[in-house]
Amino acid sequence: MKITRGILTPYQFLWSLFMILFFFMALFPNRVMAECRDYDAIDAANKKAASYFKDGEVFHPAVVQKIHHPSRKKEVASYIKTGDKRYSIFILVDQDCGVQFRKRTRQLD
Repeated sequence: MKITRGILTPYQFLWSLFMILFFFMALFPNRVMAECRDYDAIDAANKKAASYFKDGEVFHPAVVQKIHHPSRKKEVASYIKTGDKRYSIFILVDQDCGVQFRKRTRQLD
């Protein structure tokens, strides 16, 4: 049996392709799959919501209302009180935990 050098069998080609793909995925993880965790999204939304008031503080734990598809942005409701007034503030949080204000409502009006 004569073995020629430089020519790969189909099995060797597929195996080498698999190994290259595996090392590429290990060295360069896909940023599309990275997602801001719920706890981080809630924390970022609470900080942004409290920044709109001088003495604003959280009076109820924030809630992730929904996840928008296909953008994977999370809509977070933060509940802030300042003095006697209470507000629900809705914020969009993207995959990098960046925040974007959506709307504010007053409670008990």
